[in-house]
Amino acid sequence: MGFGAFIDKISFFNYQTNIMKRLKIITTGGTIDKLYFDDASEYKIGQPVIGDLLNSFNVAFNFEVLSLMKKDSLHMTDDDRELIKKVIEKSDEDHFLITHGTDSMVDTAHFLSNI
Repeated sequence: MGFGAFIDKISFFNYQTNIMKRLKIITTGGTIDKLYFDDASEYKIGQPVIGDLLNSFNVAFNFEVLSLMKKDSLHMTDDDRELIKKVIEKSDEDHFLITHGTDSMVDTAHFLSNI
């Protein structure tokens, strides 16, 4: 076996073992789920749209959408962040996507950085 074929086998093996089998999507609210009523920024946070988006793209992996909360990220608290952390820690999945508003996304990322 030549070196190139050996590298190809390693690459294929790594690709096969790193395939995402299931994604847990945790929704918290934010712009992606906001429904605006007028130009004055009146809104409510609706149902999560991420599942419909992924289905429309025919993604090649399984996913679960967990609507954990419906908050503007300006109103996100450390108690909310602790809830997100607990859900992740107790989940069987290895891959997570959190939909989150931009105003406090960095704060939540720092809170979850030790998982």
